[in-house]
Amino acid sequence: MASVFISLIAVMAVLFGQAATPARATYVYNIYDSRSVRYQNPDETACTATAVIIMLNTAYYSAASKASIGGSGKASETALVWKPTVSYKSQESILRWERGHMTMPLYKPGADVHGWRNAVNYYGWGSTTAGVYADFSYKTMSQAAMATVRSIALTNMPVGILTWYGGHAQIVTGYSATGEDPRTGSTNFKINGVYLTDPLIERRHRNEYVTYQRWLSGSMDVRFMPYYQGESIYRDPVDGRVGRTEWWGKFVIVAPVLPK
Repeated sequence: MASVFISLIAVMAVLFGQAATPARATYVYNIYDSRSVRYQNPDETACTATAVIIMLNTAYYSAASKASIGGSGKASETALVWKPTVSYKSQESILRWERGHMTMPLYKPGADVHGWRNAVNYYGWGSTTAGVYADFSYKTMSQAAMATVRSIALTNMPVGILTWYGGHAQIVTGYSATGEDPRTGSTNFKINGVYLTDPLIERRHRNEYVTYQRWLSGSMDVRFMPYYQGESIYRDPVDGRVGRTEWWGKFVIVAPVLPK
């Protein structure tokens, strides 16, 4: 009899809204700024250099980027020194610099992840060891996607991702997530999609909303793929690692270091 009475109370509570489960909110956040973007064309090898320009321009224009996140997770003692540009001359200058500060042989075109990461820190904060951005690799796409969203949410700065099995660079500037607000530091949310920009003009992906399912298993031009490039054979002087073994078969991002 007591159990029946308790059940009736529970039913009445639901009917009157006293025990209703709170609705799961959806949070959409995007730091994209149209002033930030240039296309790498006509240089088909300059995706990482162009990504540096887009990422640093975006960080500059992002209102909260004035207190940049440093490697310690605290406000960086070194301010953002980058001045916005979308010039081809700057793109090619960055590419040349990357190629002198990467870990793959010079006979290979373009630049690798270490060169990309080094350029973001050097041009953005004045030193390859600034520690504002780092390269991260994850065993699964879901782990990398979560890291990407949390990085944007907690630092207000964009994230670079490696696509085309590691052969191309793209930029993520925002997301849609349902559950708890990623900006609180919570990981209790589901990623619905991200806002993606591709440096190649022919791809026509400029601040394009890509659903999570499409990002996971869509066409190659938007799919987040594991890294299978074997050219980065030299040891990186910044983190002491060899890219070929560090990234192989994993999902790789270049992201701001999160607060601890």
